[in-house]
Amino acid sequence: MFGLGRLNAAVVGTGYMASKMTAVLNSSGTVRPYAIVSRDIERALQFGRENGFKKAYDSMESMLADKKVDLVYIATPASEHAGQVRACIEAGKPVLCETPIALTSAEAESLFALSSSLDVLVVEAMHIRFLPFFKQIVSAISSGAIGTPVMLTANLASDIENLPRLQRPSLGGGALGDLGYFLLAFSTMIFGNQIKRIQSSCAFTPMRVDRQLSMVLQYKDDRMAVLSCTTSGNGESRAVIQGTKGYIVVEDLRNFASATVYDSRKNKTASYKRGKIKSEFEFEMTAFTAAMKSGWKECPEIPHAQTLSMMQMMDFIRRQLGISYEDIQISQIPNMIEGSAAAHPTVQDISAAAETAAVSAEETAPSDVNEASEGQDIPEAEFEKAAEDTATEEKTE
Repeated sequence: MFGLGRLNAAVVGTGYMASKMTAVLNSSGTVRPYAIVSRDIERALQFGRENGFKKAYDSMESMLADKKVDLVYIATPASEHAGQVRACIEAGKPVLCETPIALTSAEAESLFALSSSLDVLVVEAMHIRFLPFFKQIVSAISSGAIGTPVMLTANLASDIENLPRLQRPSLGGGALGDLGYFLLAFSTMIFGNQIKRIQSSCAFTPMRVDRQLSMVLQYKDDRMAVLSCTTSGNGESRAVIQGTKGYIVVEDLRNFASATVYDSRKNKTASYKRGKIKSEFEFEMTAFTAAMKSGWKECPEIPHAQTLSMMQMMDFIRRQLGISYEDIQISQIPNMIEGSAAAHPTVQDISAAAETAAVSAEETAPSDVNEASEGQDIPEAEFEKAAEDTATEEKTE
C-alpha cells in the first residue's frame, strides 16, 4: 500500500465536498483520485473526466471490490454515512467520512466497535480539528493575555436552506447537522466535553427541517458557550472567547482566518493571521494517510471517544427540540410545529453518557445502489473532450 506510488482514493459522491476533496487529492503528493462513485453512472463519468479519476462506479459494492482502492472518502448526505462507512469497514478499506459520521451516537458506537474488531481505520472528517492555526488560538489563551476564559460565543450563517438535503428530514440535513455540529466541535475544542446542562431552541422549515438553532452549553465548572446558526441567511462566522482580563475574536470558524486579542479596555494587544494554505481540507487527508502509514485505527486529532461525545450531545439536542430524521406528511406539520417549542423542555441535565465521555480530544441523493456493476474506465480522450465542455454543477455543501 505504501510503496513508491501514490495511494488510490475512492470518492463517494459528486457534490460540493467531493469537489473540494478531489482538488486536495489532485494537489497531493501521496494520494490521487482513482475511483468516483455515484448512483448515476453518467454523473460519475462526467465528474471523473473533469477531475482526473481512472474509474467510475455506480455502487459501493463494486467500488469496494476493486483491489486497487487504498482508501475511501465519503461525501454523501448524512443519512447515507453510517451504512457506507460500515460497508467500507467490512471490506477492510480505511475510510474518512464527512460530518456527521452517523445520525445517532448508537450508530457511531456500532461503527467504531466494528472498526476495532476488524482493525480498520475510521475517521470523521471534522476538518477544523486538523487546522494548524488552532494551535495559535490555544497559545493565545494559554499565554494568560485574557486571564481565565469564562464564556464563549460563536455564530455561523450560510444560506443553504434550498439545497435538496434540507428539503427532506430523511436526508439528515439541517442547521444542527450542517452548522451546529461545527459550533459544538469548536466549543469542545476550547472548553472540553464536561457539560452539565444544555438549553436549546430552533425554528423549522415547512418540511420540518431545523433551519435556525441556538444552543447554550453550561459546563461543570460553570463556563458557558452560547452558540447560534442559521441556514436561512448569510452572515458572520466568528467566535469570541471572553476571559477575566480580556477577550479573543476568532474570524471564520470553518477555516480560522485570524485571532485578535483585546484587553479589558478593548485595546488590541495582539493579532495573528493564518498563513497561506491550499485548502482547509488538506490537513485532514494528510493526518488520515499518516494514521494509515502508522497502522493506527483512529486519528489523535479526533479520537473515536471525541466523536461519540459529540454524537451524544447531538442526540440530546434533537430529543430536546423534537428534531426527527423521518419524512412526514404535510397534514401533520401544523400541530407538530405549534407544539414543538412547548412539548420539549428547554433546560435539562445532559445524559450521564455525555458527561462521562472521554475529554480527549454529497451529493444530494444516496450514491450507492443495490445492484453491483463493473467500474468503467475513464479514457484520456474523454477527459480531454470534457475539458472543452465546461459543465456547471450545483454547489451542495
